[in-house]
Amino acid sequence: MEDLFEPVVEVARRHGVWAELWGEVTEGLTVERRDGRVHAVEPYRETVFSVRIIHRGRAGLSYTTRAEAEAIRKAAERALELARLSEEEGAVPDPQPLPEVPEVRVAHREAGELAGLLEEAEEEALTADPRVHRIERSVLSWSETQYLIFQSEGVSARWSGGHYQFLISVTAREGEEERSAWEWREAPALENLNLRGLSREAAERAAGLLSARKIPSRRLPVIFPPQAAVSLLETLSHSFCGDEVARGRSRLAGRVGERVFAPHLTLVDDGLLPQGAETRPFDDEGAPQKETILVGEGVLEGFLYDTRWGRRAGVPSTGNARRASFRTLPSVSPTNLYLRPGEHSLDSLRRSAPAVLEICEMLGWHTTDPISGDFSVGISGFLHQNGERYPVAGLALSGNLFDLLRRVEAVGRDLTFYGDTGSPSLLIPDLDLSGS
Repeated sequence: MEDLFEPVVEVARRHGVWAELWGEVTEGLTVERRDGRVHAVEPYRETVFSVRIIHRGRAGLSYTTRAEAEAIRKAAERALELARLSEEEGAVPDPQPLPEVPEVRVAHREAGELAGLLEEAEEEALTADPRVHRIERSVLSWSETQYLIFQSEGVSARWSGGHYQFLISVTAREGEEERSAWEWREAPALENLNLRGLSREAAERAAGLLSARKIPSRRLPVIFPPQAAVSLLETLSHSFCGDEVARGRSRLAGRVGERVFAPHLTLVDDGLLPQGAETRPFDDEGAPQKETILVGEGVLEGFLYDTRWGRRAGVPSTGNARRASFRTLPSVSPTNLYLRPGEHSLDSLRRSAPAVLEICEMLGWHTTDPISGDFSVGISGFLHQNGERYPVAGLALSGNLFDLLRRVEAVGRDLTFYGDTGSPSLLIPDLDLSGS
């Protein structure tokens, strides 16, 4: 692939500009079953290249899906033209040594094997509880991507990483009532995905939520298990991106060194996390990825930056440049974002008070304002009381995300990743729940 960079180098030298070729070569296979039958088998291979030119501090980008020198040359010429017309600021990254990160190769399993594994997982769900009557959808896939980056002044590197993904959605029925639940995981090896266990968990949750009752408004300790806590972190991540901080769209701006969350919370972005979904030696502009402590024991320690926004803040890049797609310029984004686990088992959190609510669903969390942190959601889950577990629904929870995380009383040891975001269970005392 290095020979494809020659046309970009030629354009850079001829016009006295900085140039970069970024490429991704991805291959994979997805098998999907719906309602007990194979619905789709989708093998794929995709090759994409982006050329980024920085001319007098302005950035232009063009792209192609053809691994041919002439196509790359035309993309470089277009990128140069766009840079000359652009108002988009561009910053040339400083060349730095890259960390050594082992490549992650996945076994290229055949469609028949993946379909068989899905059938076994579905059977596990169907036999987990007699009230489970339908597997709406199950999906198993593998993919492997080779990342390439060549710069006229900077790094020249490549790295390969891959993973498996599994999803199952289960419906349980009792009389006319139906409840659904799902599980989803990603891992670098199929052996790291407990397909049967995840299927059983989804089935038991769906069946357990049947006959959920409404309860009066009351104040209760609330457990956010990993699945729910990850939603909190995905919204929170906005406030740690250096571009949002500089634009005044983060409530945490200007508060480094202050206690912003409960002392039990340490928030980490780690681009080198072993087996992390976003682990690589370099980010999407060639800066080395690294571990960044964002919040240490409740105290704000810093933010995430790419080259451009790091220079504006007077700090180096933290290796957090990401492209939303090959058609876009890099921007600030987390890599593997997670809360460090605590010491409590989930069962001990459930027994931490005479009555504790464990959330299973948060309806409308996507409407949370990422800047203010204000939210209002409908919730359902399990009420743990007097050694018994009761399904409850029809509750409403309103508040503020930042206030919620200041009030965390205990952290579980059950750190679980959903894609590139991970969290253990969080116990927050005395939340006001609105019921019927």
